[in-house]
Amino acid sequence: MRSFRPSIFLASLLVLGLQGCGSSSSPSSGLPPALSVVQATDLGPIPTNPDILGRDGGYSALFQGYSVWLYGDTFLAKPNYQARTLLSDTWSFTADLNVQAGITGFQERLDSVGAPTMILPETPAEQSFNQSHNGNNCQTPPCGDRWALWPSAIVVNPADDSALIFYMVVSAQPGNFNFQGMGTSVATWQNIQQQPQRPTLNPPIVPGHPDLLFTQNEPGFGSAAFISDGMLYAYGCDYNSGCKLGKVAPANAQVRSAWSFYAGSGNWSTQIGDAVTVFNDANILSISWNTFLQCYVAVYSPPFSQNVVIRNSANPEGPWSSEVVAFVAMQPAPGNGNVYDALAHAEYDANGGQTIYVSYSRATPAPFSSEVRLVAVTLQPASSQP
Repeated sequence: MRSFRPSIFLASLLVLGLQGCGSSSSPSSGLPPALSVVQATDLGPIPTNPDILGRDGGYSALFQGYSVWLYGDTFLAKPNYQARTLLSDTWSFTADLNVQAGITGFQERLDSVGAPTMILPETPAEQSFNQSHNGNNCQTPPCGDRWALWPSAIVVNPADDSALIFYMVVSAQPGNFNFQGMGTSVATWQNIQQQPQRPTLNPPIVPGHPDLLFTQNEPGFGSAAFISDGMLYAYGCDYNSGCKLGKVAPANAQVRSAWSFYAGSGNWSTQIGDAVTVFNDANILSISWNTFLQCYVAVYSPPFSQNVVIRNSANPEGPWSSEVVAFVAMQPAPGNGNVYDALAHAEYDANGGQTIYVSYSRATPAPFSSEVRLVAVTLQPASSQP
């Protein structure tokens, strides 16, 4: 399972160099003036429904008055209405937009027995397969096999106040890291009171999965995403092949032929094979415009590390700065890996992004348990270089 790889312990005061993106630049190097990470403060775990043992992820966006958070694999303390204690995705939402003392007021939509619900709807075939292979009431071996829907970036379109949710369809079997992605896509969400809608492509791009826009051999777009100047930008990232960048008009996000891909040297191509790597070492990440820094900021955890790092760029395609460590992770429960799902939450930016808020999941000692911790990271511009 991708689920529980650790998180962060905070150095309460860090002073680390970070290349800035302001309008002025150093005459000698052509680079923007340097900035600094001056403080990282652990705000503790986010309050969670006691019926949730653990979950990972935590992409978020401000949608129709709520901060909405999306999670991947979620372990329940009590079975849901289908006798399932493992859901491939869940969500929480809160109207609390004041983060100074931590975020409170999280709620979940509950099913008929009071268990948290999934955010992405399963198809009838997926639901039937998962029910018959459900390890709690298995009818068809191999027990525990399942179709999983793992959400990634959520983006709100200011033009119509709808949301787009990127996701991956996964064939998962019991055991750690025993899964195969079938491809990625994007669902539309018109109203927070209703479920998002997965697309149906005819003819399908991926046989047997008519909702998928991109195949398992193509970049998993949605690792990070944002809307800028009316265009949706989405990064497809993999630890091995780096991050590729695509763009499309938000209204055409579910139309594969409408996408174009950054091909380097300022060029964009409609051919996905022309896409170039814009930076490396990221998988799950957030990227957003930071008004305080006047640049885009990427936050993520490099592979096999306890670090949470920041990169920045004046443009979506880069060039991106080198990694700067924002803070070092709190150790997880023994034997549960490293940080892997650090994400910033732009809806909580303070003073235009002078302070950003970063979450991560951390395995805790009880079986299948974890917590999502929140960290405040304060940035400060340094004087311009001579």
